[in-house]
Amino acid sequence: MELFDHRGHLTDDALKHFSGGGALSELQRLEIAEHLDFCDECLMRSMAFLPEEALLTPEHSCQDTVWKRIRLRAVRVLTSRYATAAAAILIVATLWSFNIFSGLVTGSAALSNTSQHSLRQSNFSERIEQLDRYVNSGLNRFNHLFDFGGDSATQTDSSQSQGGLSS
Repeated sequence: MELFDHRGHLTDDALKHFSGGGALSELQRLEIAEHLDFCDECLMRSMAFLPEEALLTPEHSCQDTVWKRIRLRAVRVLTSRYATAAAAILIVATLWSFNIFSGLVTGSAALSNTSQHSLRQSNFSERIEQLDRYVNSGLNRFNHLFDFGGDSATQTDSSQSQGGLSS
């Protein structure tokens, strides 16, 4: 019996004998198994010659769990990539909305004007104080966002005891 055809693939007779348990020598079985190991075309053809009881279907499909894990991993990758950038954008947008950067821009523009060099040196301390006021006013507006109870958060209650429970 001829195992291989002129193209180097297994013949139908060889696949029938191999799948059906026909009379093949041990060397022939080894050659067929080795060829099926690397030749996908012959492997797919050999599936047609397998008996029905040899083709088993799994009891539980893993398709749903695999797709859930793939989606979860995609969300994790997306989150880890863009979380830092989103946090930085949020911080800058918050500071921008409280007009903190306008003081920096006007202060730096006034300092970089070369035609007013003598005025700049004499008014340097005033410009720094003005810049400080702009930054402080912006930060104060930012702090008022978190001031929920007015001054009650800074006052201490005399009925509370530090260091444990009082009875």
